Formats: sequence, C-alpha cells, structure tokens
Amino acid sequence: MQFVSWFFNNFGLFFGAVFLVYLYLMINRLTIIYDYLRFVSIRDLSYREEVGRRDALSFLQPFFARLRGTSGAGRESVIDAIWSEVEGRIGIHFTALNGYVNTLILIGFAGTIFGSIGAFNQMFSGLARGETATVVFAAAWNSGLATALYTSLGAGVIGGIVVTLIYSRYLMTRMKRLETLVGLRISEIVTS
Repeated sequence: MQFVSWFFNNFGLFFGAVFLVYLYLMINRLTIIYDYLRFVSIRDLSYREEVGRRDALSFLQPFFARLRGTSGAGRESVIDAIWSEVEGRIGIHFTALNGYVNTLILIGFAGTIFGSIGAFNQMFSGLARGETATVVFAAAWNSGLATALYTSLGAGVIGGIVVTLIYSRYLMTRMKRLETLVGLRISEIVTS
C-alpha cells in the first residue's frame, strides 16, 4: 500500500494511472508472445537436419496437414496462409509492443513537461508570496518536479527493459528461429 501511495504521489494520478495501464498492456503482450515462442529453443541445433513435428509449430499443424494434401498451384496459397498465420498470431504482438513502448516514452516526456510547468508555477507563486527558498523548493517538488523526473525515468527504464533486454535479446531471437523452423518444415513437406 505504501508503494501505491508513493507511486501516485510522485507520478501524479493521471500519469501514474497511464503508466500502470501501459505496463499491464506490455506484460499482456509479452505473455502472449512467450506462450507461442516458449517451445522454440535457441540452443538446440538439431533443426538443421529435420524439423518434423515440433511443439513450437503445433499451432500450424492444420496448415501443414492441408499443405501435405495440396498439390500444384494450390500449394503456394497454403504456404502464403502459413506465413500469414505466423504474422497474425505472433508478429502483430511485436508491432503492438513497439507501439506501447514508443507511446509510453512520449507519455514520459509529456509528464516531464507537465510536471515542470507545475513546479515552475509553484515556485513563482511562492516567490511572489515572499516564501523562503526551502519552502518554495519543497512545494515545487511536491507540485511537479517529482512527476517530471519520475515519468522520464519510468519511461526510459520500462522502455529500455522491454525493448533492449526482453524484446530484442530474448524474444526476437526466438521469433527468427521460429521463422526458420517454419520455412524448413514447409520445405520438408513440399519435397517429400
């Protein structure tokens, strides 16, 4: 409970709520992506010989079955449908995650501007009333500098963690490996 109080006092009600909503949306998308990519091993190189029926490709089994039963010009359409399914199930979540992170960073900058305006307004009002510098600074911190600093820091840290550590170093590697597995599985079916 103290964290929630601190969070809303320093981020402000509006920016605190926005940050929490975007954090939830990002975690939700990361969970969806992970559910599809958790069976893709980035250390196992046995796929180079034969892909076969792997757990990572289980959501595509109906498409592979249709590809096995199709010949001639219809195969190209089924192959296009397989790639569309991969993009629709997984790729769209990467796009949404990028949008969330970029928007969160812009909201962090908006919080910086909004908080700075509130802080300067409080400082100038305090100085006009003849208050001491310590009182003016404390009031400015409580009226906006905390929001300005914490929203910038929060946007940078959350965006950096999601994009750099989780997204590009962990999930994108698995996504590229999944694309390799799908391509090799299509090749196995077409050539058999």
